[in-house]
Amino acid sequence: MLGVYEPMRKVFALLIPLLLLSGCLSSGEPTTTQEPIDNREEIWDNHSYQFWNVAPMSMGNNSIITFNNSGDFYMALELSAIFHDPISWEQGWVNYSLIYENETVWTVQSNNSINTYTFGMADVVGNMTVQIRASGCDDANDTTPGDFFIAKVHFELVY
Repeated sequence: MLGVYEPMRKVFALLIPLLLLSGCLSSGEPTTTQEPIDNREEIWDNHSYQFWNVAPMSMGNNSIITFNNSGDFYMALELSAIFHDPISWEQGWVNYSLIYENETVWTVQSNNSINTYTFGMADVVGNMTVQIRASGCDDANDTTPGDFFIAKVHFELVY
């Protein structure tokens, strides 16, 4: 009966060292993988305002977004704007603008929506100005909240 298992012993005798040494086989040259270089700057910016006054009122804000490098500029803006339509005067609004080198390069105006906007621009060097202007009120004749906007934005510069 031992003679039947003799060929199997020879196979296992060769197979076990091969399995144990299989992790040690290599070309001897170090392998390197090129990791992608992540050259980007990111800025998150939030602005919001709610009007509690009965008569129309306006507000404005300028913010400067500063990047340390030059490259391609990307923006993703989520703008929520709820402005009721009063009986005595015009409906309020919010205007969100990007100004680059004293020129308005992108703008949107809204008075009753929730939207996401994107914008891109190549070869941006220096600062970007965010300008927000809004006009609204609160209607004392109803129970709804006063006019408001919420602007959540993500800026990114890839170089």
